[in-house]
Amino acid sequence: MKNWLKNYRWHIIAWAIFIIYEYILVSLILKINGPIINYCIHYIINITFFYIHAELVLGRGLKPQKPVYLSIIVFTILEVCLYTFTAYLADRSLSKVIALSIGKMTVTDWKYMFLTVWRGIYFLLFSTAYYFIKSYIHQKHRTVELEKEAIEEMLKQKQTTLELANAKNAYLKAQINPHFLFNTLTYIYNSTHKSEPRAAEAVRYLSKLMRYALECEHGPEIMPLEAEIRQVENLLQLCRTKQPDLFIDFSYDQKTESTEVIPLLLLSLTENMVKHGNLSQPEDPGKIMVKLQAAQFSIQTSNLINTGLNDTGFHTGLENIRQRLLHTYADKAALSAGMKGRYFEVLITINLQEVR
Repeated sequence: MKNWLKNYRWHIIAWAIFIIYEYILVSLILKINGPIINYCIHYIINITFFYIHAELVLGRGLKPQKPVYLSIIVFTILEVCLYTFTAYLADRSLSKVIALSIGKMTVTDWKYMFLTVWRGIYFLLFSTAYYFIKSYIHQKHRTVELEKEAIEEMLKQKQTTLELANAKNAYLKAQINPHFLFNTLTYIYNSTHKSEPRAAEAVRYLSKLMRYALECEHGPEIMPLEAEIRQVENLLQLCRTKQPDLFIDFSYDQKTESTEVIPLLLLSLTENMVKHGNLSQPEDPGKIMVKLQAAQFSIQTSNLINTGLNDTGFHTGLENIRQRLLHTYADKAALSAGMKGRYFEVLITINLQEVR
């Protein structure tokens, strides 16, 4: 009730002022007095037809998409007829309940009919004015809202442009550090490749791996696997300079080299094997197998569990890979991992046919 009063308080105030105005005009100036119930009944009829005309007839007939002017004219005529008939019935009913003198006011009394019709047209004109004023105010508010939205959108575009410019500047600055780093690694390699050839080789492999990682970060989302296969071989060579007794069998089909998948899958799995697996047994080496069979791409790894190390970091790496697969391939890719006896195995499968 409170919300209704709050929403329609100005309607109630306007009608109260109008009714008081008409009552004073009729009672004091024209010296015409009638029972209060007569005023109440007729104002209920007047107000009802007022809102029916404004909200239903004009509200639906003057829709911006397709106004129906003929229907408005027909319904307005019907409204006037219905209003006249309703007012007549109200007067006839009141004459039986109270001592209301309307003996000569019948449906054939043209003066009575004319006054009633004019009264109906009078309120319908008020209703029409109300509808257009309401539509004007609504349209004005809508225009203000659209202008506000346009200004906000323009500010967002400016903010986006500024952020893009900042990002470009940050990217250009970021290029300086890798450039400086690679120059430094090249200097170390040139300085040590004669005196410390193993250390120099380690620097060379490390430089290639870092360059590839940066290219993947700023490169396309999907890349041929050939470049990553070369980097896995570089990673294994780098690791063997520090740990000669590192045994991993790396096998792949030649046709997998041209297969395009998201980068760093194979490299991340290999790195985690080296970091967390037991790869020191030549009779039981770690295994990396990359296959492509009938558009079904797979990477499978298997290694002895290194019970002397905490492997929690490996599970975090797997979860990162899982999220990347989900983001790119949705349900077209799957990752399974777990312990099988003395081994930790990982299997990644991607249905490339459905991806296409």
